Amino acid sequence: MSEPEPRRELNPYRHILGLDLPPERLSEVLQAFRAVLDEVEKLRQLDLTEIHPAIIFEPTAAYRKRSDV
Repeated sequence: MSEPEPRRELNPYRHILGLDLPPERLSEVLQAFRAVLDEVEKLRQLDLTEIHPAIIFEPTAAYRKRSDV
């Protein structure tokens, strides 16, 4: 019988983000970015299904001849 998989750390910031910070420093970092995270959450709630991007990447545009030259 094989050994069970080692238990992952309970702190998701250490495991997922790779932040190996002491708890007090992690608290400072999260507090500093709280406003940014709140704004990102607002953006995620927007229904943008009918909104097209302002800029559409067209890699061949630079190689096409301009008709106004």
